[in-house]
Amino acid sequence: AVVSTQSTGVSFELMLKTTDKSIWLRNFQLALCSCVVGLGSVLLTQREHIAAHGLLHDFNSTILAVILSQAYGGLLIGLVVKYSDNIVKVFATSLSILLSSLLSILYLRELAFTMTFGMGLILVLSASVLYSLYPPKKKAD
Repeated sequence: AVVSTQSTGVSFELMLKTTDKSIWLRNFQLALCSCVVGLGSVLLTQREHIAAHGLLHDFNSTILAVILSQAYGGLLIGLVVKYSDNIVKVFATSLSILLSSLLSILYLRELAFTMTFGMGLILVLSASVLYSLYPPKKKAD
């Protein structure tokens, strides 16, 4: 899973940086592919429920807010990859997950702090600090 995720990230970065198509067009193309796969999956697994209640049953403002948040996050990731690199995106995603988890542990009291989470927290924060202290050197053109 890690190898496929990273190869996808690198190929996405290459696609964004080497073509003259706009980032908005590329995001639309990726979203369209995702919608086709998602709709196919829903139709295969939830056919009876959709037939009985309709496709948008239980669709409310909370679900709409989550969809808009995910769409906004996807656009931000596209911009980060376009104008930065895949490593920065991975660090940003890792820090986002850690901050969300800490918020859930400290404020919402929905998660329990475990040793594994603590070790992961230390590793991600250490990697972020080391990357900012010793950034990769730019290649000479």
